[in-house]
Amino acid sequence: MNSYLQKIGRIRAQLASEGAAGAVLSTPDNIFYATGFSSVMDGWHLVEPIAAVFVPADAASPVVLILPEASVISPIVSERGGHPVHFDRLATFDMLNFCETARAEDAHLALPKDLLAELGGVMEQVEGQCEPDIIHSIAACLSRHVSKREQILFDDLRVAARVEALAGQASGDALDAMFAARAVKTADELDTLRESGQIADAIMAYTMSQLGVGKSWSDVEKQVAHFMIDHDVDPLPGSPMLFGGTYDLVFRPDLFRTPVSRPFEGGEIAILETQGRYKNFWIDINRTAYIGPATNAYRDQFAAVREIFDTISARLAPGVNTAEICAFSEIPAAQRLDPPEKLLVVAHSVGLVPLESPVRYPGTGLHGAKEGFTVEQGMVISIDCLYFGSGLGPSHMENVFIVNESGAEPLYRFPLDLAETA
Repeated sequence: MNSYLQKIGRIRAQLASEGAAGAVLSTPDNIFYATGFSSVMDGWHLVEPIAAVFVPADAASPVVLILPEASVISPIVSERGGHPVHFDRLATFDMLNFCETARAEDAHLALPKDLLAELGGVMEQVEGQCEPDIIHSIAACLSRHVSKREQILFDDLRVAARVEALAGQASGDALDAMFAARAVKTADELDTLRESGQIADAIMAYTMSQLGVGKSWSDVEKQVAHFMIDHDVDPLPGSPMLFGGTYDLVFRPDLFRTPVSRPFEGGEIAILETQGRYKNFWIDINRTAYIGPATNAYRDQFAAVREIFDTISARLAPGVNTAEICAFSEIPAAQRLDPPEKLLVVAHSVGLVPLESPVRYPGTGLHGAKEGFTVEQGMVISIDCLYFGSGLGPSHMENVFIVNESGAEPLYRFPLDLAETA
């Protein structure tokens, strides 16, 4: 409960700074952040939201979870599974004809008394009537708690436009406010991230064990995906690992992803970046492997990148700006790279998504790296050093750090050393 109250408090602080009366959150990550609620239907990746939460700026007003009437039992099921859902009130709507079907009496269904009692308690928290769709339910909820003149921030501006057209509610964009709230983690979130770090280390160790001359990258991907699933990690669809190296005449930096089906012959460079989520939190570990023995020249290049990485990582502490700590031109090792300008260094916040930095939208623009953001205690920051030089091939490394009172604690313990496979 304390973690939940801290997160709601952070959202409310952002709302106060924006002069907003509340926020309507309808994207799955923000709903999960604010309430702990998630749905199996999130995996459908629907364009339209299937739930929402209203977080008022006024601490005396209720946090309202908005969901299909047929899903009212979901908080009970989630609680019994060890994943409590937090809210003060519920509001409901019809979704397709699911709710009509759920209302039909089933003569063969006898719910246990304890479940009926819990369900009765949840139903007492429902306010208003079941609306025909989520937009009407959001509009009705807002009409009960705020005036139309008060600004409400939305994390989905399509939802905002529909609510504004229906009810005339003043609206604004909640994205920057939510990223600012989510950037500093609670103690419970940090504990989950530490769990994910141990699992990420195990995934990386397993991946390294699968590499070698004669092995096929496509087979390695499948094996890693199975390993991740067995360790409660949801792999990124398509491939759980990103691969990079010299192929197709030049190295392509576009997400490091090019299909590689032929067996390794030796001399290839594998950039290993785990892609997946553990308990909704992103895993973001990156290491470099060389298939067979590396040349001395490549080892020196890798060592130079490692020296830069270590120097930059040591700068990470509360109060520093991420753009400033990523400056590397004055680090002597940079002059050993040919050319040093091909080194990409970036620091970004990690959480429910891999880029959760508190910078103005669009945070993936150049300003996101050039302006940076101020590091705070409790942030979880990734340091990426990605060298794209074509002379010897790429050298990459990335670690994630929990920022503490005096510096930073590495989330991943798997060695940063160059892995040379048999």
